Amino acid sequence: MDTQERLNFRIDSFTPETLPMARLAQYLAHLSTLYGSDDSVHFEKLRKGSAIVQVTIEEPAFPKVFQRLQSVRTGDPDPEAQKAFRSIDRLLRADNAVGTITRSGKAKILEFPGRKLPVVDPITIYQPTTIDGIVIRIGGRDDTIPVTVQDQEGTVINCEVRGRAQAKELSRHFLAETLRLSGNGKWSRTSSGAWALESLVIQSFEVLDDAALDDVVVALRNVKNNGWADVEDPLGAWKKLRGVDDNL
Repeated sequence: MDTQERLNFRIDSFTPETLPMARLAQYLAHLSTLYGSDDSVHFEKLRKGSAIVQVTIEEPAFPKVFQRLQSVRTGDPDPEAQKAFRSIDRLLRADNAVGTITRSGKAKILEFPGRKLPVVDPITIYQPTTIDGIVIRIGGRDDTIPVTVQDQEGTVINCEVRGRAQAKELSRHFLAETLRLSGNGKWSRTSSGAWALESLVIQSFEVLDDAALDDVVVALRNVKNNGWADVEDPLGAWKKLRGVDDNL
């Protein structure tokens, strides 16, 4: 009995004879991330009918891979799967192609718009911007000093600070506390329509309190005559004040 499932990724602008090996490698790398379950997904062959990348998936892992693809289609994806989907779609657009993923003999699971996606003219704007992150690099000899910040999602953002005094103050938090940095942000809209923060001129910052909520509540209860010591469920009371619904 066959204990494997097959998925087919079709690129309509190529055939096996015309698809460059280097390009195939790029598609395979992003498909691997999109499918997940690395140890259970295996490249099988490049089939005709345009260029079809056929992979086999060991049966126990297929429901997980299928759900991962479905999540991209329904709009609630794993972040890495969504990133891989967009990378594949960019390759398809560059190759003047569209793509589909199908299960052998069955309907389409996922479609990539590729060349069909309307092209949006790139736009750059400057506007007040605030980000939260950790300073992972700072240094320079001029009055405009480069700063690199990594936000809470792991994205690295290029920033700069004007003046040595502010740079010195900022350097005290190097690889330390999470900061809230505010200033003038440079935003660009790509041809796909997505907005991305290219850089930030830091004008001010503040240290964020990384303390856990339970620790904050304990600290509040230890302050005399503020009423929190008499609250039976301080955590619940705080959530009500903040409008936090445990049922969400």
